[in-house]
Amino acid sequence: MSNPPTVVSLGLAGGQGKSTVALMLGRYLGRLGIPVLFVDCDPQSSLTSFLGVQVQPHTPTLLEVLTQPEEKTKIIDAIASVPDVKLGDRTISNTNLFLIPSDDGLESANYKLASSGLSLFILRNRLQPIVSNFGVAIVDPPPERSHLAQTSLGAGDKWVIPAESNVKGVQSLLRTMELIKEFKAALPYGELLGVVPFRARWTGLHPTNATKTSIDTMRELVADELMLPHILESDVFKNAINQRVAPTDLGQPNLEYAIHVLAQRLKPALSAEYAKLIPAEPV
Repeated sequence: MSNPPTVVSLGLAGGQGKSTVALMLGRYLGRLGIPVLFVDCDPQSSLTSFLGVQVQPHTPTLLEVLTQPEEKTKIIDAIASVPDVKLGDRTISNTNLFLIPSDDGLESANYKLASSGLSLFILRNRLQPIVSNFGVAIVDPPPERSHLAQTSLGAGDKWVIPAESNVKGVQSLLRTMELIKEFKAALPYGELLGVVPFRARWTGLHPTNATKTSIDTMRELVADELMLPHILESDVFKNAINQRVAPTDLGQPNLEYAIHVLAQRLKPALSAEYAKLIPAEPV
C-alpha cells in the first residue's frame, strides 16, 4: 500500500495565500474525518500560530527533525495535537489535526540542509516512517528560494500554488513554476494539482479588471485544466484565522468552494477509506 499524499502549498512571495490554503485544506479534510499532519516548514511559523500550538520547552520542533538523525530526535516526539477551539457556546473539534511545529530557530536549518548535499529529500525521508499514520500530510514552506523551500518541494507528491490575483501574484507564479521546472527531473513522483487565485476582487457580479487580467494571465501560463476556483478577498478569512476556525464555522461555507475543489483533485491519491469521505458537493 502506498503512503498517503503529501501536499505542499508553494509560493515564492509573501502574501500569496500559501499558509491560508494549507490551513484551510487541512481544516476541511479534518472536519470530514481525515487525520491531517501539518508540517510548518516556514521560520515565520504562521501555521504554528494559526493552529494555536505552543512550542514547549525541551520538545523537538521541525528544526531538530531536519538537523538530527532519528536515533537522536524521534519524529513522533515532535508531533503536537492541535487544540480544540471555543467559538461562542460551541467547541470546534480539532481531533483530526496534528502539527510538527516550528519557531524562528528553524532558519538555521538552511545551513545544515545546504551542507548535506541532499536537501531536496531530507524532509521526505524523515516523514516516511510516520506519514502512514495519517490520511494526508500538508507542508507549508517559506515564501522564498531556500533549502527549506527545496526540502519542502521534495517532500511533496502533490503541489498546489496559491497566487494573489494581481501582478505580484503572476510574478510569484512564474518564479514558483521555474522552481518546479528546475527540480522536476529529480522528483518524478511530483504532480501539480493546480493554481488557486487568491484575494480575487469583485465588484457586484464581475471581477475587477486587475483580477480578471491576472487570472487570465495565470491561465495562459499553466493551462486551463490546472486553474482552480479563486478565493475571494474577504475579511471572513482574516476573522477565521484570528479565531482559529474555518469560514464554514463562521457561517460562510461558500468561501471554501476553492478548497472543496482542491480536495476533489486530491481525492484519487487518498486511501479508499478516506477518499469516500470527500463529498461530491461542498459541505
